[in-house]
Amino acid sequence: MYKCLFLLWLVLCGAASPLLAQRPLEVLLVGTSHYNGDPDSAYRPIINKLKAYRPSMVFGEYLSATDAQQAPAGEYVGVPFQRRPQYMKRRELTTAPLTAKVAATARRQLRKKPQLHHQRIDLARHYAFTNDRGNTEYQLFLLEQTFKNDLSPADQAYYLQAFGSADSLRKAAKMVRPLTEYHKIFFPLLQELGQDYIYAMDCQRYSEPFEEASGKAYTQFMALQAAFKQDSTTAQAATFRRIAAIKPAYFAYLEAPATQEATYRAMNMPEMGTLSDQLNFFGDEPLYGAPGFPTQDVQAMKAQWTLRNQGMCDNIVRQARARGASRVVVAVGSAHTMVMQRLLQNMPKVRVITYNDLP
Repeated sequence: MYKCLFLLWLVLCGAASPLLAQRPLEVLLVGTSHYNGDPDSAYRPIINKLKAYRPSMVFGEYLSATDAQQAPAGEYVGVPFQRRPQYMKRRELTTAPLTAKVAATARRQLRKKPQLHHQRIDLARHYAFTNDRGNTEYQLFLLEQTFKNDLSPADQAYYLQAFGSADSLRKAAKMVRPLTEYHKIFFPLLQELGQDYIYAMDCQRYSEPFEEASGKAYTQFMALQAAFKQDSTTAQAATFRRIAAIKPAYFAYLEAPATQEATYRAMNMPEMGTLSDQLNFFGDEPLYGAPGFPTQDVQAMKAQWTLRNQGMCDNIVRQARARGASRVVVAVGSAHTMVMQRLLQNMPKVRVITYNDLP
């Protein structure tokens, strides 16, 4: 009898069980800025709202370690990932990084004893060597921000051997980025929630065809600009003026709010999605068919953009369901928010809300 009950428990509670796979999932999208230059205190109201939501997982716009390792070396998405392991190999500390099994043990130890700084340095080093950018940055945030004054002289020396100077981490390796949304909002959120891992959800499988279409569209835009300088009275010149007016409107919208919390609310409005599409797609659908407008190439860009965003949504839902999560927070550049909201709404048993839906 007990064996039967145990088997039933496995069926009901196992992470990969069909029942858990079909569990309703709520996804909170937080459209962000990738530059956050105000003092930390300006972002505290945002952190407090997200903390009150109490997500069981937090996702960032990072590539998974596996996807990063497979990114072609010559592509713009792959170059930064090759740079970081190369940087690590030039450090004074030359011992092999932790294996995945030992790294998992270090994570368990740190959950019980956060002051084990040597283990944290080793764990951050493991993430850096395996191209897990998000968790490298999170552990370095803890070492640089939370525990910086607690490191003993021996810990400080070991940290320097493993990662080099703080200046090198910022400028050469770009593993410490203090003005990102992660350092200002999402790493403090994770720490205060007692969570030791940020999940990756980006998708770059479509970067090459997107860049190809983008390059063609940009070439035609530059031709429009050159023609405008020659003669500003043509129909093509009118198209160029419409495109040129988008950038000032975009930044005027973002500069209007008086606080960072109000700015984040503005970035999660439908108006932001419209402005982002117009900025990123040379004016977007309102200009389709306009004289000189690269309609076909912009449409090709948008097709690849949609595929990328669908891949991001798939990554979120797959990982959340595999872990039986009921509510998750997703940090994503504000240009993605509205398209991801539409895509997630079409996924079964997924409820999607945005930052502006929070009380």
